[in-house]
Amino acid sequence: MKVLLLQDVRGVGRKNEVKEVSDGYARNFLIARKLAVAANESAMKFKAEVDANEQAAINRYKALAEKISKESFEFFVKTGAKGEVFGSVTKEDVRKHLSEKGFSEVEVVLPKPIKFTGEHMVEINFGKGIVGKLKVKVSSAK
Repeated sequence: MKVLLLQDVRGVGRKNEVKEVSDGYARNFLIARKLAVAANESAMKFKAEVDANEQAAINRYKALAEKISKESFEFFVKTGAKGEVFGSVTKEDVRKHLSEKGFSEVEVVLPKPIKFTGEHMVEINFGKGIVGKLKVKVSSAK
């Protein structure tokens, strides 16, 4: 029997996949526990809608990644006489600037806060395996 999985099922498949399983396993386990539904016409329409929505989201994220790679942010931090930085630029600072520019649904990947002046590339994760690069310039405040 063909079923459309509503959740990830170990040993069977991932959410929104159509899988062929034995009739008893489908009726007595998967469908009974609401882990799957029979792959009939309405279920296949639902799967097509989900796939279309997911593809639209991926296309939107790719466009945002391109747009964000053209952006550049400049942060001003206090520095000492020899150029040492007091404080740092954290991923929260970058996320705040991004949300002001309209990029609210992103994750900033910054392993350590930026503690040096100059240009730095920061990864922006959109999900679904899409990553963009953002140029961040750290300058001394005057």
